[in-house]
Amino acid sequence: MSLDPQVLRLADVLPESMLFLNSAGTILWANCAALEMLQAPQGDVLGKALSEFVSEAPSKLQEYLDLCSRGSHLSIGSLTLKTSHGELIPCRCEGGMLERAAASGESVLLLRQRPKEDASRQFLLLNEQISLLSRARHELESRIAIRTSDLTAAQTALRELSAKLLRAQDDERRRLARDLHDSTGQLLTAMLLNLSVLMQDAAALPAESVSRLSETVELANQAITEIRTMSYLLHPPMLDEAGLEMALQWYVDGFRKRSNIRVYLSVPTGLHRLDRDVELAVFRIVQECLTNIHRHSGSALAQIMLSVESGKLILVIRDEGRGLPFPPGDGDFKQSGVGIRGMQERVRQLDGSIQFQAGNPGTLVRVELPLSGRTLDSADQSRRAAGLQPD
Repeated sequence: MSLDPQVLRLADVLPESMLFLNSAGTILWANCAALEMLQAPQGDVLGKALSEFVSEAPSKLQEYLDLCSRGSHLSIGSLTLKTSHGELIPCRCEGGMLERAAASGESVLLLRQRPKEDASRQFLLLNEQISLLSRARHELESRIAIRTSDLTAAQTALRELSAKLLRAQDDERRRLARDLHDSTGQLLTAMLLNLSVLMQDAAALPAESVSRLSETVELANQAITEIRTMSYLLHPPMLDEAGLEMALQWYVDGFRKRSNIRVYLSVPTGLHRLDRDVELAVFRIVQECLTNIHRHSGSALAQIMLSVESGKLILVIRDEGRGLPFPPGDGDFKQSGVGIRGMQERVRQLDGSIQFQAGNPGTLVRVELPLSGRTLDSADQSRRAAGLQPD
């Protein structure tokens, strides 16, 4: 059977490998790309059976050729070609009817073959890169998990240390307050009593001595007052004895006199006694905020509002001064001082939240502390007043 020369010339310039077969699977013609792929000259290919150049079983090959001879559509398949040097080349095949010889009844099939070697190599390389990336990702995730675990452990240890430092600080303040009151305060009181006895015999003393004695008595009274105030500021005994409301009222009254700042205190009626840590935290936060208002804000007014809402103790402190020297919010402030960081740590230890907001003018500090399990019943309040730990 003769093939159309124009078809052969066209096939010869195509980059794809093309084999022309009859219905028996004999190669009638091969274009240049096919000969180059098979690494064989035209004379070693023409007239040979396709089965000599593929590794598939003859039955599988014939099955595919039969499929190609049916209908007018291309049939997609895959074959592995064998070159003259024994190299195996996976191929993607597209076969279909080219023309039918009327005289002999034989079919001519066009087998378009696309070598998959480069694609397979690219796939293997891509798969290798994906595998490397996957291993690198797993290693990175493992390192991140270890690092995160270490960081979490370090943060937990830091918080535990901060809590211990706060407790140690409060215990030391309580000890110093007790020593100042029981030791230094008592010594000054004894000295004042001795001076008072001397004042009774002052008539026999020169006028200058009487004046100096009177001045010494006044200095002793001032020292006793200062020691008592310092002792109460370090740790107010009424916080344990009478509760948060009375301790805040006492502190605010003294702060008004010392600073000449108008302070308005609002506490809900019938506020129950709270857990020692909660009452101490609220008192210290109020103490720190009022100290900052006096030292830094320049405000002539301060407001303290305490309320209970939805199982939370809400503390709001605001002034009308210069405002915050750092951006407001509820995060950590790198420019803040030790006092603000101490407030944050106290709130964090109680699972609460603290926010610093612009008051327009001034600053607003809002603290929320959960009260679940942190209120005391009557028995616990009695034990607290007696200086004992609640059950």
